[in-house]
Amino acid sequence: MNDRMGKIVSFLVYPVMLVLVYEVVMRYAFNRPTIWAHETSCMLYGAHFVLGGAYALRHDAFVNVEVFYMRFPRRTQAIVDLVTWTMFYIFVGVMLWKSLPWAWTSFSVKEFSNSTWGPAVWPVKWTIPFAAFFMLLQGMTKTIKDSYLAVTGRELVPVADTEDAVRS
Repeated sequence: MNDRMGKIVSFLVYPVMLVLVYEVVMRYAFNRPTIWAHETSCMLYGAHFVLGGAYALRHDAFVNVEVFYMRFPRRTQAIVDLVTWTMFYIFVGVMLWKSLPWAWTSFSVKEFSNSTWGPAVWPVKWTIPFAAFFMLLQGMTKTIKDSYLAVTGRELVPVADTEDAVRS
C-alpha cells in the first residue's frame, strides 16, 4: 500500500515544478509575478513531503548512524531497531494525536488561507494525519519483521522475495 501511495504522491513533483517554472517566467521574463504560485507550490510540496514519508520508511531511506550500525549482524540491527523504534512511535503517535483534531477543525470550518489568493488549506492539513497513519502502519510492519528476526534469527520475509513482490 505504501509503495502505491509513494508512487502516486511522487507525481506531485511535476505540478510543483510547473508552477515554479511558470512563476519564474512570469516574474523575470514578463515582470508580472503571480500571487498564487508560491502558496500553491508550498502546499503541493508539503503534501508531497509528508505523504512520501511512509514510502521512504518502506525503503529504508532514512539516515542511520551507519558507521556502527552496518557492522552489526542483521539480528543485532533488528534488536537496535526495536529499541530505537520507541522514539518513532512516540513521534508518529503525537503527530497523529495532534494533527487529527487540527485537520478536523480546519475541515469543519472550511478553512482558507489568509493570503490575497485565499485557497482552501484544509485538504493540505489532512495530509498530515494521513501521512502519520501510513507511517504508523509501515512502522508496525517493520517492528513485526524486526521482532521475528530478533527472536528467531531468520528474516520473516526473505529479501529476494521482497524485491520480487515490489516489482510485481
